[in-house]
Amino acid sequence: MVSKCHQMHAKNEKARRPRLTVDAPDYVLANARKTADRYFRGSLSDATVSAYAVFSWFARQRSAGRHVISVASDQLPPAFEEPMIPGLEEAMQTKWTWLVEREHPWIRQLWIKGRNITAGSLARTMEIEDWTPARAAHEYDLEVDAVLEAVRWASDHAGLISAEEAENRLAAEAAVTGEEVVPLP
Repeated sequence: MVSKCHQMHAKNEKARRPRLTVDAPDYVLANARKTADRYFRGSLSDATVSAYAVFSWFARQRSAGRHVISVASDQLPPAFEEPMIPGLEEAMQTKWTWLVEREHPWIRQLWIKGRNITAGSLARTMEIEDWTPARAAHEYDLEVDAVLEAVRWASDHAGLISAEEAENRLAAEAAVTGEEVVPLP
């Protein structure tokens, strides 16, 4: 008999993206991990995808006979093109006021500063309880601005939150059945 947890894991296996294996010196892996930790919330996969996107852009520019240069922002030429790098662009933006990153084995979403609740959990609780931002602020003893910021973040990162909720469901079912769950990358 196949357990429900195993069936859900098998469904997720089919939807997984292909894996990429690279033989690289240790220092390259160490630098890639540092980059992933700094700009991609620890996701080596996201860092690799972004690095490939930048390389592809660079190669297209060079193939078109263009120069790729670095200049100070006050010395930009009248016409130029620059790549937008997902992850890096987000890391360079103004940080959130009420939300913080926290190290966690699988949770990548932001947490409410000073509280043990993620932005996604707060937004989901508000949805379930049909709370207004003011009511949520009262219930959690937060500023209304903190609640609004968490809801904005959760709305922008719904895919990440859904993936983490699915991972939590698998882990909970495995705890009940005693089966081992292999975390998805």
